[in-house]
Amino acid sequence: ARAPGSGLGVLGASSAMGCGSTKATLVEESSKPSKPSKPSKPAAPDVISKKVANAKKTGVLALRECGLKKLPDAATSPECDALRTVDLSANSLQKLPEACEVWRGGLQNLLCGQNNLKELPAAICQMTNLQKLLLSGNQLSAVPADLRHLKNLKTLQLDGNNLGGLPDDLFAGPLSGALEDLDLAGNTLEGLPSTIAHLSVLSRLILARNRFHALPDSLGRLPKLQHLDASENNLSGVPDGFFKNSTCLSELWLQGNSINRLKLQEADGFQDFLARRKNRLDAKIDSNVVGHIDLAVCGLE
Repeated sequence: ARAPGSGLGVLGASSAMGCGSTKATLVEESSKPSKPSKPSKPAAPDVISKKVANAKKTGVLALRECGLKKLPDAATSPECDALRTVDLSANSLQKLPEACEVWRGGLQNLLCGQNNLKELPAAICQMTNLQKLLLSGNQLSAVPADLRHLKNLKTLQLDGNNLGGLPDDLFAGPLSGALEDLDLAGNTLEGLPSTIAHLSVLSRLILARNRFHALPDSLGRLPKLQHLDASENNLSGVPDGFFKNSTCLSELWLQGNSINRLKLQEADGFQDFLARRKNRLDAKIDSNVVGHIDLAVCGLE
């Protein structure tokens, strides 16, 4: 399930595997800010112990909304070396212990959104089987460049943190051939590393609610990009040739910027973009997978 910040996805997906649950709704619209989670009531120690014991059998450690301020030691014991999914969402964790390196052999999904994390342990960069890394709604001011070694990582959510910049070589390594979904909304970013052009399979990029005055030309060199949300920045337009070069783009959100819609529509390649957009919306309507559709072009009036 996709966390808040999605353009099309499941918002508030079921968290029944953890210590709480919510309902899901399908929408088609631009990115929305993540709502801070209310502190969860701490789960009883015996409940935590049972969840950790069960994880050793199932490969799924479900500690969502358990009121944790620190990870229980048992969760990083040698017996947890075969975990496939670890869900620590919506707790009060300030850090992850380096001992979590025990998960590196098989962990595919690490869900740590809505905590108080200020930094990431180096051990995460060794979890080369990771496919999904969710870090939304924390207090990260930096991410390690060695995330570039995560050769199987498809989804990286960093929205709602304190990121003012990203390492220059973050997208230069094996990550470049794997990452499909990157969410950077709700930070203080003014630019992106030039290596973002190396993301050869990136299809969804969320840059909403940052401080961009211009989008980098390199975005037009992302061959698989379908969905771009750059709403609520300081933009006055898009790079020259952007629509012509972005031959897969079918969803673009630009509201909350000083962009003239009529001038935008004169850009080379814009009509081809509109045709792809219409085909996508028609398919969604025909299959009844959305409950609300914003038909404004790029969200602009």
